[in-house]
Amino acid sequence: MNKEESLRSIRYIKVPKGMRIESDIFRLDQNIMLPVQLAAGETRLTPEGISLESIVSGMLTIIAYDENHKDASYFKDFVLTVDPMLPDKLNKAAIAKEEQKDYEFAEELFLAVYHLMPQSASCINLATLYSAMAVDARDKGDEEKEDEYLLSAKRTLKDGLRRFGENADILAEIASYEAFTGNLEEAKDYLDRYMAAAEEGEKKQEMKKLLSRIEVQLENDEEIKEAYDFIMLDDTEKAIAAADRFIERNPKVWNGYFLRGWALRKAGKFEEARKDLMKCLELGESSADIYNELSIAELEVGDRTLAKTYLETAADLDPDNLTVASNLSYLYLQDDELDEAREYLEKARYLSGNDEIVRNLIAEYEKKTGEKIGELIHEEIVHDDSKDDDDDAYQAEIAEIEKDDCSCGCEHHHHEEE
Repeated sequence: MNKEESLRSIRYIKVPKGMRIESDIFRLDQNIMLPVQLAAGETRLTPEGISLESIVSGMLTIIAYDENHKDASYFKDFVLTVDPMLPDKLNKAAIAKEEQKDYEFAEELFLAVYHLMPQSASCINLATLYSAMAVDARDKGDEEKEDEYLLSAKRTLKDGLRRFGENADILAEIASYEAFTGNLEEAKDYLDRYMAAAEEGEKKQEMKKLLSRIEVQLENDEEIKEAYDFIMLDDTEKAIAAADRFIERNPKVWNGYFLRGWALRKAGKFEEARKDLMKCLELGESSADIYNELSIAELEVGDRTLAKTYLETAADLDPDNLTVASNLSYLYLQDDELDEAREYLEKARYLSGNDEIVRNLIAEYEKKTGEKIGELIHEEIVHDDSKDDDDDAYQAEIAEIEKDDCSCGCEHHHHEEE
């Protein structure tokens, strides 16, 4: 059962006559109603359904899911009086349920352990369960659930830090979590705190290695950003130098070659640019941006056919890329391949009908064909509105494909995409 179902299956009763549960530190309170967990499939409480086991089960459900319940503290004392070894038994049961991938039951058990007797270990066990649930959701293609469980894992670890302060084990877990999810700045912050709190040992040596890798990655990211910024400022010399430094330390990472190829292309060094851009493909990276840059380089060295082939590939990789659609439309239009020009012109105006370049291309097409392009019919183009903009790619900037002016009086260039 999930949380809502478990809580709905609880009924409350007065303390049964003859019940005796006492210890040196616990006394039954006749004024506190006791929760009873209904048996599976039952909707009404019967006398046969009332037992010490069903009462303890009801209390554990409340301890797990409603820690702020007004009688939660009393329920904790009650169940620990009944069985002082209960947290250990629940923990073992939770681990078994996790291994069986009965995640809902495992979650309830781990929550009960964590709230019943809060410890750093029980905090980490619960967070680890949520991470496993996230992986399971990802394998099933449920991104929403994956994000939900990852957030639960992080929330659990942060709650542990609130409860236990600068606990080295929890700091190590949350640092690893942040590194896994790509939040390197946050991971470094937690690792710095871990180094201050942890004792020397094998685990600390491993975490030092992780910290070292993250510091190198952050330094590399800064160089990548620096190279990108220099390209945006048209300072290709500094952009190439920054990319060179990155490539020297990361010869098997495609990003540096892309940025250097982009900068070399802007500097008019087209053959060198082609080599770097092809290196990206050799390293396994395939994106519309790479093929778009390759098309410009090929066009500049005179291979118009290959330039169009690269742009076609870019269009397949990113159907919603306005730059690619308008560039293809332009090239086909200049070569009088009017059917192909119209196909990509329709895509371009679907993506941004008010774009100045698209409007100029429409005017040029109408002038060449004598055909008037009517109102946009959205059904003509299959467009995936759920596709997010690709923020991870380094987008192609405004750049001329050719120096030839269109007969409509415009120079065709690439759209600025940041």
